[in-house]
Amino acid sequence: MPLSLPSLIYVVDDDPAVLHSTCFLLESAGHRAAAFPSGEALLTAFSGPSPAFVLLDQVMPGMDGIEVFGRLRDLDARVPVILITGHPNPSIRTRARAVGIALVEKPLALEDLPGLIAAGKRSGAAMVD
Repeated sequence: MPLSLPSLIYVVDDDPAVLHSTCFLLESAGHRAAAFPSGEALLTAFSGPSPAFVLLDQVMPGMDGIEVFGRLRDLDARVPVILITGHPNPSIRTRARAVGIALVEKPLALEDLPGLIAAGKRSGAAMVD
């Protein structure tokens, strides 16, 4: 039974295994996922099809997830964003709260995705607008 998720979800993670498994998780539930290995690659993609949702890794080389979120705001990209991390330290939690973006820990589970998507849509601050 397909989950009630948006049709196109962008997934950003510098870890190829996590990127692949997250996309597989979404696709196995009947949804489309586009994979991006960096924030820079994601930002470049915003000239193309608009996603319905973005799962954005926090700890990456170059720009971190919160910096990418700020750039999405600068681009006027209107999309809900959830920040994901395997390193949930207090500093990251504080920074995420300061910009109003929801933060969840990896690994993600299929049963967690509907709640994550709903939380991202409800949170006006997590919506890049």
